[in-house]
Amino acid sequence: MTGVCNAVWGRGLVCLLGAVCPVLAAIAAEPVPTPNTPIRWSAAQQQAAGVQTQVLKLQAGAAAQDMVLQGTVVLPPQATQVLSATVTAVVQELRVAPGQTLKAGQVVARLMSPQVLEWQREWLQAQAQAQLASSKRQRDEKLFAEGIIAEQRVQESRSLDQMAQWTLQERTQALRLAGADTRQPQLQPELLLPTPFAGTVLEVLASPGQRLEAGMPILKLARAGAWSIELQATPEQARLLRVGDRLSLPGCQGQARVVSVAPQVSADNQAVLVRADFNAPDPAKDACLRLNQFIQVQVKGSSPSKSPGQAPDSLWLPTSAVVQQGGQPHVFVRTAQGFALQPVTLGAGQGDQRPVLGGIAAGAEVVVKGTAALKGAWQGLGTGAP
Repeated sequence: MTGVCNAVWGRGLVCLLGAVCPVLAAIAAEPVPTPNTPIRWSAAQQQAAGVQTQVLKLQAGAAAQDMVLQGTVVLPPQATQVLSATVTAVVQELRVAPGQTLKAGQVVARLMSPQVLEWQREWLQAQAQAQLASSKRQRDEKLFAEGIIAEQRVQESRSLDQMAQWTLQERTQALRLAGADTRQPQLQPELLLPTPFAGTVLEVLASPGQRLEAGMPILKLARAGAWSIELQATPEQARLLRVGDRLSLPGCQGQARVVSVAPQVSADNQAVLVRADFNAPDPAKDACLRLNQFIQVQVKGSSPSKSPGQAPDSLWLPTSAVVQQGGQPHVFVRTAQGFALQPVTLGAGQGDQRPVLGGIAAGAEVVVKGTAALKGAWQGLGTGAP
């Protein structure tokens, strides 16, 4: 029965037949440490117990690396636009339907507006007056050069010509804003409403035959390839995220970018809202996201540069260094007096790393292997060796 050991209090683990266990041979003569005091072990004792340490260092740009978050695809405000009637008009024809994909400049509606006829008439009158004022100015400048008329008359002609040109510009801009064609002088009450960008029809807000007042909406459009993702993060995860972090999206060529981390938590689920923006490199080919789609994203790490107010570099701790004591996480730290048990505050982590939120600073040397033997010694169980 040689080698069968019995755990006894006091001097350590002693074999039933009087033989000392092999691992304890080097440390059996040492005094027994008491709880809440540093563990003073020699190099031989540390080697026998398999103790290994690691110096903690700040990890720049790796705070949220490989974190997985869940969220929903939504439309960012800057990617949504409502096409409205700029003048009083009647809808003659709608050429699109909800969900339809549009090209930039594609005509989506045809309107009929008597008000446009009035504006076109005023525009043609402004053109005629501008031409007349320009001719009068040129004639008066010639007469003044020949000494036939006074300088005051030339100045009046120049002023009238300038006023006529400004009026023409005003009428031209009004017609362009209404969607009328100003390339040729004509009276045409029909207006063609084009889309300003490539995108998707979200909602049709008017119907054929409907009379529209100026400013009434016709269509609601979404810009192609522009999305926002609303993510749910725990408070611990939110502390690790910073504006500029890149997110890997499944099935997408490009990456999203964190643009905001809410300063408060939701009262319903105690989650922190994180918003990220995604712009597809090629919207026509990279249609990887859909509105209201549930998605999981992976945080790929922080951007190289930091802006004022962003989170500092983070401190991470190997999970093998964590010792539970009284329901709270602790670590053994090497000090001048020996190995001391120190409480720490940790965040939620993944894999073999935990983010440090408090209790320990960079530069501390912590035990990453052999913690079980140290804890036994700290509790006064024999010599503390395994």
